[in-house]
Amino acid sequence: MHATQRHDPDLVTAHTTAAASSIARWVEQHHGLAVQQCHLIRRGLNDNYALRSVDGSRYVVRLYSIRPRGDFNADFELSLLAHLDAHGVAVAVPVSTAQGRTHVELRFPEGLRAMALFRHAPGAVPDTLEDFEQTGGTLARIHMTARDYAGPPSRYTLNGSHLAEQTLAYLHTHPELDLELLNTYRQLVQGLLAELAQAKGGLSRVICHGDTHGFNNHIATNADGAKSAVFFDFDDAGPGFLAYDLCVMPWSYLTRKSLKEPDELLLERWAHYLQGYRSAGGEVTPADMAALPLFVQLRHLWNMGEALGRLHHWGTSPMPVDWLRKQVDVFAAWKALDLQTP
Repeated sequence: MHATQRHDPDLVTAHTTAAASSIARWVEQHHGLAVQQCHLIRRGLNDNYALRSVDGSRYVVRLYSIRPRGDFNADFELSLLAHLDAHGVAVAVPVSTAQGRTHVELRFPEGLRAMALFRHAPGAVPDTLEDFEQTGGTLARIHMTARDYAGPPSRYTLNGSHLAEQTLAYLHTHPELDLELLNTYRQLVQGLLAELAQAKGGLSRVICHGDTHGFNNHIATNADGAKSAVFFDFDDAGPGFLAYDLCVMPWSYLTRKSLKEPDELLLERWAHYLQGYRSAGGEVTPADMAALPLFVQLRHLWNMGEALGRLHHWGTSPMPVDWLRKQVDVFAAWKALDLQTP
């Protein structure tokens, strides 16, 4: 006879991964959908699951992780998506619960976590120059349509504190970081914040998507062969600077390719991205363009902070000290980035 299993009082849960069967039951319970299949897509900043109902409709379920920045921003995010969809902007539409709520909160060992259901965004990530032009065009429509948004406010503003100061605070918690490197990053952050303070008065403000790195939108083709870009994953959205939302695409390419300056392919994609943005009515001022190197660096800091703030969950391997030390040279090189287009 087995001994009765009891909870170990020394066990502290940092993050729980829910089985797909639990997600399916919760969707059936709260959304009233009969689920045919459900599986985990990936664990990341949040846990995402693919779900198919018995009528063949496809959905994505996001189980929000408890983030170091603070409370969930779901009320803002999901209301913004509903606003954009109501005005014809191509986004992954959230699906309300049977009770008309935007999301539900579920009790996990580590605390309350939000869960939301979205319609699946068909298509594939941008690849061709035309795809990047379509992506820029939809981003412009998001920015312009969001001007009239009047729903719940965002809990977060994508400003210097959000993008850089929080990362500096997280760096202090790294168990292997030496004082010299920490001081180097402190000086780096202070310099970037001073540059932002000097420039921000002349910069355009928008409601940012916040994570437009090229993998948070799909290019779909309709029955007539016409292409369109549909955006999803707005969980980092909030009011901020246009230059920040624009810079995330080139930052992503530079980071993935470990580049200190743009190559020919990036410059081609970037030119079409901006052309699409402007052709759809988006306005980018000379000051916004001049600020792009600054925001590429701020974006890099923000991304580092998202990993550093999860040392309890992801460990130190995503942000080893050797890599952090190498990034100092990357920041220095990116100060001279040339992302101007003809």
